[in-house]
Amino acid sequence: MIWMVPLVWALTLTLWLDPALGQGAYDSGNCSPPEEPFMPEDDAPLARYAVLIAEDFERYFAASSEYFACMDATRQTEFLRAQQVSERHRQFLARLDRLGLRGKAAVREEP
Repeated sequence: MIWMVPLVWALTLTLWLDPALGQGAYDSGNCSPPEEPFMPEDDAPLARYAVLIAEDFERYFAASSEYFACMDATRQTEFLRAQQVSERHRQFLARLDRLGLRGKAAVREEP
């Protein structure tokens, strides 16, 4: 199962470098971090539940990749939204200037 760690990191890096890959599967802003695996402090339960604990770690790493992809997709979505709002703000200022209302709207002058 240790062989999966490089695979998980490769997937994480791929999604991190291209956030659009994970974008369609996530609802923007609703990213929930995965629950951390349980690790018993005593060796007896560790030995007894080793398979379940190993599966829980694998679940955690897979869910972490999905979580990172969700956050990247949310970041991309919000970045695009900020660009759209910035354009609307530019149009707003231009209209204020055209109407001679920038001073009345208490909008500071651009440098």
